[in-house]
Parts: sequence; C-alpha cells; structure tokens
Amino acid sequence: FWIGNQGLEYTSMGRVWQILLFVGLLIWVGLLGRALLPALRTPSESRGLIAMVFLAAMCIGGFYATSLVWGQQTHYAMIEYWRWWLVHLWVEGFFEVFATAVIALLFTRLGLIRAATANSAIILETIVFMFGGILGTLHHLYFTGTPTSVIAIGAMFSALEVVPLAMIGVEAWRNYQRSQSAPWVQAYKWPILCFIAVGFWNVVGAGLLGFTLNTPIALYYMQGMNMTAAHGHAALFGVYGMLGIGLLLFCLRGLSNHAAWSDKLLALTFWSLNIGLAMMVFMSLVPAGVYQAWASISEGVWFARSPAFVHSSLMETFVWLRVPGDIVFALGTLFLAIFAGRLLIVRRNPAAVANANAFAGKTM
Repeated sequence: FWIGNQGLEYTSMGRVWQILLFVGLLIWVGLLGRALLPALRTPSESRGLIAMVFLAAMCIGGFYATSLVWGQQTHYAMIEYWRWWLVHLWVEGFFEVFATAVIALLFTRLGLIRAATANSAIILETIVFMFGGILGTLHHLYFTGTPTSVIAIGAMFSALEVVPLAMIGVEAWRNYQRSQSAPWVQAYKWPILCFIAVGFWNVVGAGLLGFTLNTPIALYYMQGMNMTAAHGHAALFGVYGMLGIGLLLFCLRGLSNHAAWSDKLLALTFWSLNIGLAMMVFMSLVPAGVYQAWASISEGVWFARSPAFVHSSLMETFVWLRVPGDIVFALGTLFLAIFAGRLLIVRRNPAAVANANAFAGKTM
C-alpha cells in the first residue's frame, strides 16, 4: 500500500509516491504564484484572466489531497466516492478550467482576442464545466450502493459536459482563423497549432469517446475497461500533453535565438505526436474496447475482465496493433528533444547558429 500498488485503477501508485506528487504540485503552485504575483498586483484589463489561471492552478494543487483521504481499512464505498472526485472532477473540472484560461490569456497577450471578451467567456465556461463536472462525478458511483436517482442526475450532467467541450472545438477553429489573419502571428504558428490540437482532442477524446461511457447503461458494462483507456489516452495527452508542449514552445520562442528555430523539426514533432496518438487510440484501444464491451454485454463483466478473455488471441492482436502508433509517437518526442537540444546548443554558443542551420538543411 505504501510503496507498491494500492490496487485501485487510476490511483494505483503507492501512498508514499502520492504524497510526494502532492508536495510537488504544491511547489508548482508556489512557483506559479510567485511569477504571477506582480501581474496580479498591477491593475490591467487581463488581471481577471491571470487570477483565473492562478485560481485553477491552486485547485489543481490542492484538490489532489482527495487521493489521500482513504486508508487501507477504509470502506470501499468511501474509497470509490473520493477516488472519483480525483479521477473525474480533478481532471475534467479544474484541469479544463486551467487549460481554457491559459489559452485565453495567451491569445489575449498576442492581441488576437480582447481581454473583456476572454474574461466573459472564461467565466461562462467555468460555470458550465464545474456545474456539469461536480454533479457529473456522481455517474461513476455505480457499484457503491448509490441511489438510482443520484446516478441518473450524474449521468445527465456528465453527458452535458460534451457541450462545453464542443464549444472549445469551435473556439479552436476560430483561433486558427485568427492566426491566419495576422502575418506576424506566424512566428507563433506551432504553439498556436498545439493549442488548436488541444481543442480537437477535447472534442474527440474527452467529448466523443467520453460520451460513449457516460450513460449509466454504458458504464455498467464498460467502466474501467479498454474504452475507458481510449478515452483517457486521447483526453489526457491530447489535451494536457499538447497544452504543455504548446506552453513550452511559446516560452522558448521568446527565450531562444530565432536563427536556431526550426519549423521543420516542429512540424515533424507536431504531426508525429498527433498521428501517433490517433493510431494508438483508433487502431488498438477503441477496437479492443468495442470487443471487450461486446463480451461484457453478451457474457458478463466477469468474463470481459477474465484472463481467458484479456489474453485471448484477438485481444493480444489489438495490443500489438498499438506498436505502430507507439513508434510514430516516440519519433515525435525524439524530434522535440532534438529541437530543444538545438536551441540549447545555439544559446550557449551563438557562433553555432550557422552550423545548426547548415545541419538542419542537410538533415531535413
């Protein structure tokens, strides 16, 4: 329990590592707050957006404490209640608000949207996310003696979460149109495309694939199986992974020598990561999830989770079909590492700019 495996899906790490992660999140919130404090103290049109970013970060850091409230002897119904507060509400509530607020703040700083418009949109989306997210968490509490009426409320509001996710998809398209309207914004082409990818995977991963699991009858047969993994992969990396890479590139654009910036490497990074993720999800996890759901409905959940089914030839074939997507995805991480290393070398040795450009011309 303390240093091994707690035996709980999605919160399986030992308690020691959970505590260390919680401490790390609090340190991250402190670092972010120290950097944002001067901007929060200065009256400006975008101060509301900055405050929303910091508030969402505080919730991300503090809310992880819900994973520490149970012990080895806690009743399973109580464990499930708090576990889904973390797995569902922490990720699909506070993380979504943070992602939306950060992207809105950056587009405001780039001059692509007005701060007043962004403030209004963030408040509206936060209300929708949290209103649906808090009540929507209840639809996971299927096997803990929860009343049917409560599950119905949770399923309804969880299904409605696709609405703000679809709004984010529309906003992503508008962001792309904005990025085409100003020639100077092309300097931030790849960070902006990463933010647009966040909107795309929000709709596909969190919205469409999440919606396949949201209704009570679907959860009864599919909760915690491969369709959940397909939803989790597409939503977690597709949204927060691409958000992290977009923020990284946005910062590097201002900190690095522009002569060492390689759009070709970033193009390879962006498309390899997104195509590799799509291959993982739709060549392996979704087919495995559909097949496992069929087994669960026709034979029973016990059969769909049994070693005989999980290690059947077809299921193992689906597992191996993930390898091509993994390889493409891994190449994307390699291209990103090469890009970052190239910037670091040129930053330490400005004379290496010409050599770096010559190298890029030969290899790309």
